[in-house]
Amino acid sequence: MRTKILKVMSFAAVVIVVLSFSIALQLELPAPSGIYAVGQAVFKWQDTSCPETLTESADDFREVIGVIWYPAMQGTGTQSPYFPALSTVSNGLVESGEVEGWQAFGLQYVRSHNLLDAEGDKSDAPYPIVVLSPGNGTNIEFYTSLASEIASHGYIVIGVNHPYDVAAVELSTGFVAPYDKAQWSLDVNAHQVYTAERIKVRTADVLFALNQLENLNTDSLFAGMLDMDSIAVAGHSLGGITASEACKADARFRACINFDGSQRGGPFSMDETATPPQQPFMFLTKESQLHPKLIERFESTFQSYWVIVHNASHESFTDGPLLQPSLLPIPNQADRIIELIQEYTLAFLDATLKGKPADLLSETLHRQDISVKAYPSH
Repeated sequence: MRTKILKVMSFAAVVIVVLSFSIALQLELPAPSGIYAVGQAVFKWQDTSCPETLTESADDFREVIGVIWYPAMQGTGTQSPYFPALSTVSNGLVESGEVEGWQAFGLQYVRSHNLLDAEGDKSDAPYPIVVLSPGNGTNIEFYTSLASEIASHGYIVIGVNHPYDVAAVELSTGFVAPYDKAQWSLDVNAHQVYTAERIKVRTADVLFALNQLENLNTDSLFAGMLDMDSIAVAGHSLGGITASEACKADARFRACINFDGSQRGGPFSMDETATPPQQPFMFLTKESQLHPKLIERFESTFQSYWVIVHNASHESFTDGPLLQPSLLPIPNQADRIIELIQEYTLAFLDATLKGKPADLLSETLHRQDISVKAYPSH
C-alpha cells in the first residue's frame, strides 16, 4: 500500500511540476511590438436615459463598462493583472458556462505587459480612437493582446463590456451582471429575434460610449489625448455585426472592422437585405467563401476589404489560443495567426485614421496564410 501511495504522490508531483513549467513558459501574452508602453484603465458609465431590460427592477439603468488601453508613460502606474477584476467576477465567469473553472483559476497566472492606471504619454497626442465590441459571452479582457498591440502603435482602444452579453462584469453598484444564459432555451427563430434585439442594445452601448469620449478628453487622465476626428469601431463575432451597425448609425465613425462576425446579412447586419456601411470597411475573417449576393454588396462599397486568415478559427481573434497549454517555448500557429490579424488590423487603421499608405491592402493577394480582396475591384 505504501508503495502505491508513493507512486501516486510521485505522479502528482510530476503533474504539478509539468503544469508549473507550462504556466511559467506560456501564460504570458506576447509583448506589444509598438513604440509605446501600454496603459490600462476601467471606466463605468450609466445611461440614465436607457432602462435595463434584463432585470426586474424598473430603477435599473443600462451601464457601459469601458476597458481602455492607451499609450502610457513607462514607469508610471502598476503592473496590470491580465484580468484586473478577476477576484470579483471569477464565479460569474464560471456560472456563465463560457469559462471552465480551471480556466478561471488559471487566469490569475496570466501576465500582461500593461500598466494599470498609468499616466498617458502625451508626447504625440492626440491619438486616433478604436471602439471595440466583444463576441457573445466573451469579456473584452479576452482581447487584451489585440487591444494592447493597437495601443502600442499610437491608438486609444475603448473596449466595451456589455452587461448580460459578456460572461460576467461588475457594475458601478458592485453587483456582478451575469451572462444571460436563458437565451439558449429559446428555439432557433426566437433566438434570432433575441439576438437582433441584443445587437440593438449593443449598438446603443457603443454609441453611448462614443458620447462619453468628449468628457474623457477634457476631464480624466486622457485629457487632450483623444483625436475626436479620427474614430473607428471594431468588433468580433456579434461585436462585429454591432460595429457595422454602429458605423451605419453614426458618421463620427470613420472606419469599421468586423472580426469574423456573420449573420443573415453576412458581415454587415442581422438583416439579409441590409446595405454595408458607407465608411471604409474591413471583414477580417476565417471565411473563405461568401454568397454571391454578399460579394455584390462588397462591390457596391466605397472602400472595403475581405481579408481571409487561413487556418484561423473563430477563437483566433481572442487571446484563447495564445493561452492554450504548451511546453515548447517557441512560437506556435496561434502566435502567427494573431500576428497576421494584428498586422492587417493596423494596416487598415493606419490607412483610414492616420492617412498612411496601405501597402498590405493595396492589391489582391493569395498566399498560403492570408488572402486579400479589395473592393470595388478594378
